[in-house]
Amino acid sequence: MIDETQAKGLGLQWQMLIGFLVGLGAGLVANAAGGSDARWVEIVTTYVTGPIGQIFLRLLFMLVIPLLFSALVVGIAEMGDVAALKRVGLRTLFFTVLVSSLGVVIALAYANLFQPGVGFDRALVT
Repeated sequence: MIDETQAKGLGLQWQMLIGFLVGLGAGLVANAAGGSDARWVEIVTTYVTGPIGQIFLRLLFMLVIPLLFSALVVGIAEMGDVAALKRVGLRTLFFTVLVSSLGVVIALAYANLFQPGVGFDRALVT
């Protein structure tokens, strides 16, 4: 049964899909209308979509730290038992070090396997 307090209209996933498709369509139209050679495309991306995107990202980043901090504080406060808190803290530290080390090993293996930058003339780099 549908709850009466739910918002009417499309779900968030459909709104995101529609926004993605509208953006894709607008990008294809802009590319077909002149691509990167058109001055109006450069003006729109520099003075309209660029600043709006930066504002959106900065607002999003501004929310992340307080949300993480409050989630940690509430989690620690509800934990109650100091021994359980120590166990969870040590386990979290262990997995953080393990995953970070694994990431470094994988990155080094890929760098040695694919050797990015080999064959490029260093004189061309400014």
